[in-house]
Amino acid sequence: MLNTVLYAVNFGEFYYENLECFANYSRLGIKEIVLMHVIDPRIFQHSLYSLYNKEEEDKIRRFAEIKLEDIKKYLEKSGFGVRYIIKVGDIADEIAEEAEKENIDFVVLDKKAGRHKGYFSFYGSPLYDILMKVEKPVLILKRVILHASSGFKDDEKIKCSKLFEDIVLATDFSSFSLKAVPFILKLPREITKSFTILHVIEDKSVETLKKDSAEMENYEKKLAGKFEKVAEELGGTRTAENSSISVAVRKGAPYKEITDFMEESGKKLLVLGFKGREKENAKEIVFGSTVMHVINALPCSLLIVK
Repeated sequence: MLNTVLYAVNFGEFYYENLECFANYSRLGIKEIVLMHVIDPRIFQHSLYSLYNKEEEDKIRRFAEIKLEDIKKYLEKSGFGVRYIIKVGDIADEIAEEAEKENIDFVVLDKKAGRHKGYFSFYGSPLYDILMKVEKPVLILKRVILHASSGFKDDEKIKCSKLFEDIVLATDFSSFSLKAVPFILKLPREITKSFTILHVIEDKSVETLKKDSAEMENYEKKLAGKFEKVAEELGGTRTAENSSISVAVRKGAPYKEITDFMEESGKKLLVLGFKGREKENAKEIVFGSTVMHVINALPCSLLIVK
């Protein structure tokens, strides 16, 4: 069961809007929410010779306390136990340390997207750094900034009231990419109504297999077995009548095919296993880099599990 969430609040454009998500987290069994705001000392350094400004830090801390107290009262109305923490230091380091110390089930971050899919930071600290340092699952809530000339439609604005109802698990069937399965199993079955297991076959692999029909047949048989095994772990079989588990196979570059699938299907949550710093072979390096590409381009929310 899930019990405690750490929400790293950056007071950006969507922080208050994201509170609607937390109102739904009670359905997941969440009892406690830890609000965290990190003050980065670098914001006081306007030049190479600037000195640390304690007075400015105190002003920012007071502002953060007022905001966090408002959020605390808002969330308490939904029945959560809520407390907040204000830290000064490197954002990624502080979030990682607190997540471990507080025995958090998962961490929540914001990610904004405009017309150009190039925003890849969290309040001045790269998402990459946070993901590499935080050992707990990280939920990145994707929000769309709407402008008259943006090309986004109003109905594309990300909603999270049903975020966990229809999950896409993208996997290459390596052990680290399947680390997401145990986390998914912690979600109440009455909440998560359907799963899609998504696998991308890289073009090079397909071309090699096409040269030998026996090899291709053997590959397809093994792939079907892998899908079946994951489906069984998720609580069903993909071949059962009225199964809530479906499979999808795409061919091409993993990050592009994953992103295209999420855009075309309109699904709201993608789950990925991510190995992080330790990479044992070339395959894991490829899939690890896929995670970072997907974060940058993805049109939906993303849950990353190590």
